[in-house]
Amino acid sequence: MSSKPGISLVIPCYNESDRVELLYDGVGAFLAQWPAACEVVIVNDGSSDDTLQKLQQHTVYQQYQNIIKIIDQKNTGKGGALKKGVMNATCDWVLTLDADMAAQPTEVIRWMEAVNWAPDTNTVYIGSREHRQSHIINEKANRKLAGSVFNGIVRSLTPLKVDDSQCGFKLYSNAMGKKLFGALRTYGWAHDVEILYRAQLSGATVKEMPLVWQAIEGSKIRLLRDSMKMFWEILKIRFIVKK
Repeated sequence: MSSKPGISLVIPCYNESDRVELLYDGVGAFLAQWPAACEVVIVNDGSSDDTLQKLQQHTVYQQYQNIIKIIDQKNTGKGGALKKGVMNATCDWVLTLDADMAAQPTEVIRWMEAVNWAPDTNTVYIGSREHRQSHIINEKANRKLAGSVFNGIVRSLTPLKVDDSQCGFKLYSNAMGKKLFGALRTYGWAHDVEILYRAQLSGATVKEMPLVWQAIEGSKIRLLRDSMKMFWEILKIRFIVKK
């Protein structure tokens, strides 16, 4: 048996029919390289297209049904889908990431190597597109602007001072993940802010990590609409999360 820690990948999906191939390309490459125990937890969050069918029929799923779990639930929002996945994760560490594989799951191998395969259980490791060692490919101006607007809102309304709270690529110990997501009450786009806010208040370290991140066509983010939603969600978070 490997002495390296096991890991659960948690991937939320909502109407990702056009990205299922990308998802499984990333998962397949990860499963071929990860040197220890692992599992993949995919949460279909009430998709109204054929995402679920494509997930279940794909050859990678058929090959790794003992490793890949697909959970189907009514739509709750991205935060709710992640909560379901994290609460069902069983390995030592939990990596949350997006279905479009903008950051490939193999990136976590570099993170593990950087800490000699002994990450700190009281640290939440978060991918940061603003990290000076990150490599960003094909990022659209409107998406970068949306990120800057949102980060400004976060910094002005909360004590969080991270440079990129919204990158979906985040690593938690199993216990930390269950503690934070178990208490989560924000299920929309701003769920990351509540999670990191709760982590900070609990005394955990939030450490931004470099990664290779590639913008994928078909982003669901709309700058004006979503910035307003995020603003109100963050205002609510200030009252939801108590010191």
